[in-house]
Amino acid sequence: MTSDVTSAANDATSALASLPLQFGVPLDASSPLFFGCLAAAIGLVYLFCRQKFAERLVIENEDYVYQLLPRQLATREEYSRGFLIYFQTMVFTVVLLSLIGPKNLASLGIPLPQEVSYVVVPLFVAFLLVGVMPNVPMLQEIERRLRQYAHERAYIPTVARATAQRLSAADFDFASYTGDAMRAPEMHGVEAADFTRSRRTLEHDWARLSCLVYELKSRRMSGLLDSLDAELLQNYDRDLENIEAKRQSMEAEVARYRAETAANPAYTNDALRLAIRSNLYRLYVLLGCAVRLKKQPHDDIDLALRPFGFKLNQITPPSTNRDLTLVAMTFLAFAIVLLEFAAIVLAHLGAWTVSEMFPMTWSQPLIDASYAILIYGVAMTVADAVRARLTKRGSWYHAVGPRRVAVPANYIRVAIASGVLGYAGLLAWNLVFTGPDVGDLALNAPFALLPAVTGAFYSWHLDNVELQRRPSRLLEIGGQLGLTAIVGFVAAVAWTGMILGDASLGIDVILLKALLAATAGALLGWYVPIAAASNQYDPLAEAREERIRTLEAAALARLGTPAAATAWLDRPHPVLANKTPRAAAAADVEGFEHAVCLLQAPQSLAA
Repeated sequence: MTSDVTSAANDATSALASLPLQFGVPLDASSPLFFGCLAAAIGLVYLFCRQKFAERLVIENEDYVYQLLPRQLATREEYSRGFLIYFQTMVFTVVLLSLIGPKNLASLGIPLPQEVSYVVVPLFVAFLLVGVMPNVPMLQEIERRLRQYAHERAYIPTVARATAQRLSAADFDFASYTGDAMRAPEMHGVEAADFTRSRRTLEHDWARLSCLVYELKSRRMSGLLDSLDAELLQNYDRDLENIEAKRQSMEAEVARYRAETAANPAYTNDALRLAIRSNLYRLYVLLGCAVRLKKQPHDDIDLALRPFGFKLNQITPPSTNRDLTLVAMTFLAFAIVLLEFAAIVLAHLGAWTVSEMFPMTWSQPLIDASYAILIYGVAMTVADAVRARLTKRGSWYHAVGPRRVAVPANYIRVAIASGVLGYAGLLAWNLVFTGPDVGDLALNAPFALLPAVTGAFYSWHLDNVELQRRPSRLLEIGGQLGLTAIVGFVAAVAWTGMILGDASLGIDVILLKALLAATAGALLGWYVPIAAASNQYDPLAEAREERIRTLEAAALARLGTPAAATAWLDRPHPVLANKTPRAAAAADVEGFEHAVCLLQAPQSLAA
């Protein structure tokens, strides 16, 4: 009896193992040519992506930072990371459409020449993306949004703007400009008393602009550009010359301003002040980008900016492991493949009588790993997008007094969006292996629960890290493990029952899928929180925190005691539109300088 069962199991195993891999294109003698065309298509898409990613995303914008090219707004590491996201998405599209095959593409509404061979489909898809997409408004907008997302992941232009804000808010040391520098043409019109004026005065801004023009021109003329990117400065040489010319043309206006204020202390010249500040901002952007492009990954840009006179507080550098989803999916794919290989080995050894649906071919773990990457990767990507959108609209968190709290309804929104798009992704990915099949609509529906749960947990983890309220590791890992395992078990029971008519006939398949789901839940519950905590970096937020720290230090130095400084920082002031100095500094550089000037006022006003 035992030998008969074993013989039947071996026959079933041999039959399953002999089944061909169900791609949308056949695996035959022409396959090497197909993969060669696929490689050529990917090369063509690479050239397109390299050119497109380097283009300015926004052209008509008054902010000077958008006049620089993306490659000049990010370090080499940041730019490469953003480009890989953009390029990999385009490659995924080419591979997916190529593997679907000509017949399935036609059924999806993508027109193909008649009698076209599947071998040349990759080249056709690549030419479609490269040639047609830039001329179709809807596809053009999709590409632009994808490129914008990749730019944001490379901190383009966020970090350049944040660096300019840091330089604008930083205190300035004029000590190195008080000697022979005062006789330089670039310092004409500057008086020694300007160096001690309040930050928001026109004289202070004029002195700072003149000093930076002098220092930068001196370094360019002498070739002392060790800490600066010479290529960027050379590319924007005309901009620097325009700034120098405008500074020179403002000398007479500054002299008239001094004469008017001597006669009338209440006199102001807002147009002149805005012109000085506009040129200062341009210098901040160029100088900040020149330093960042030159630095090595672990260099401190503050050290390179200090010789110019900037007194910067230490800022936390961004983590190099920003692509949390990519790393998580890599770990997950390895875990799925290893577990399923182990299960297949045990089944081949006759550890139990396998059901007819149990995976027995050695290619199946790779196929299942691709499904896992799709399910969980889509969930995390969608959760990121929904969370970012609602945060931008100001509806992700709810304010309870001074605290921010999570909104449970948002997790439901994320779960629905992740489930729907995960389900759509499964249907699309099935075309690669089985081709169009109406039955897939029902068979894949139960597995939409997995991306729904994953998206909600992913958002929950990120909120806990951002709000600094992380629970115990047992709850982080165990909670996601337990719920993902339950959902995976329920989905596997429904899926097996629809195929076999009785779920009990495929209990080993059900247990395997539940185990794989539990593994995914445990791995993501373990990795996502710790990766999010280590990757938490927002250049603009860091610049904001630096302004607050600078103001706190100045308040303590002026008022003498921590209690007095805290009381002043948290007391609304009519000069600041009834904001507290701390809130004004957090809002923008202008508010920070208002607060600093208030602090530098006579003691009665400051208090």
